Amino acid sequence: MKKICVIGIGNPLRGDDGVGIVLLNKLMQKKNLLPKEIDFIDGGIGGMNLLHVIVQYDIVFIIDAVQLNSKPGSFRIFTADEIELYKKTNCFSTHIDQLSQVIQISKQLGELPKQFFIFGVQPKDISFRLDLTKEVKEKINMIMDHLILNIKNIVLKN
Repeated sequence: MKKICVIGIGNPLRGDDGVGIVLLNKLMQKKNLLPKEIDFIDGGIGGMNLLHVIVQYDIVFIIDAVQLNSKPGSFRIFTADEIELYKKTNCFSTHIDQLSQVIQISKQLGELPKQFFIFGVQPKDISFRLDLTKEVKEKINMIMDHLILNIKNIVLKN
């Protein structure tokens, strides 16, 4: 049986940067809609500690705020290989450098899970504030529906 985890990343004190943690908490409330073997992990603001976490899993989903140069609440799923491409363009997350390093080191060690995905959500405001912006909040249920669908589709294919 494959080991699967969903990791939410973000800083809830920086507005929409906390969307990964918000979505992780909402997923945990709806975990009955997902395969039972999924572990849910609060990854905080990310960092190199993720190296020790992801090596334990076959399939990893990371949820994070990502600059997609799109409308707030837009989203996209990325593979590990696509992160490097987007890092070189205007697309970024406040954690992209750390994620990129985690991916690179995991690859070098031969430990990167074969199925590694980042579910990125476009933030509006990542300044110091305690809540998501109205624009992201209004789309959170639609984002959740797509997140659940993406997770199910990827897990069921494997």
